[in-house]
Amino acid sequence: MEISATHPDEADEKLNAAVNELQLRARADRSHGILVTRTGAGRYTVELSREVPYGFTEEAVA
Repeated sequence: MEISATHPDEADEKLNAAVNELQLRARADRSHGILVTRTGAGRYTVELSREVPYGFTEEAVA
């Protein structure tokens, strides 16, 4: 998922919603964690990742 926001509060809301959605998906197979990557000013990707242990959310900067 790609997230775009112009204000920090908007980014927080969108990121929280995306992480909550992916948490539900991750519970299905319990083999992925969630990776949030900041790709630019106000831009993020949020994805399931085998690199992140199930039950964890990690942040990265591209």
